[in-house]
Amino acid sequence: MTATCVLDASAVLRVITHDPMGTAWARQLQEAPLVMAPELMLTEVANALWKLQRAGSLGELDPQLLLADARDLVDQIEPDRHLQVEALALACHLDHPVYDCLYLALARWEAAALLTADQRLQRLAAQVLP
Repeated sequence: MTATCVLDASAVLRVITHDPMGTAWARQLQEAPLVMAPELMLTEVANALWKLQRAGSLGELDPQLLLADARDLVDQIEPDRHLQVEALALACHLDHPVYDCLYLALARWEAAALLTADQRLQRLAAQVLP
């Protein structure tokens, strides 16, 4: 059985823009019993979509529809305020920004796999996740 997944913005962007890297993740998300993300994820995705739109990199893709696709990937959004104490502790321990540590905190809380395209965050996850 596939584990619960915590999805970060970098992975979401790969999936919703049909990046080849996101194809395997899309299958994994479909098989996962639960897909979670901190609420910050949607803000990060929206900001990235704005940047891509501004740069002309989305072509004919509608950023609003892509944001809706991002929301549809996640079964449960966890309020950031529930994660901030542990995220701050992880940030201080790992010397890494709190916003990324929100994903790590949620994955630790749920004993979940973290799906991220951020290689540094992957390495940190390997240190702190079961």
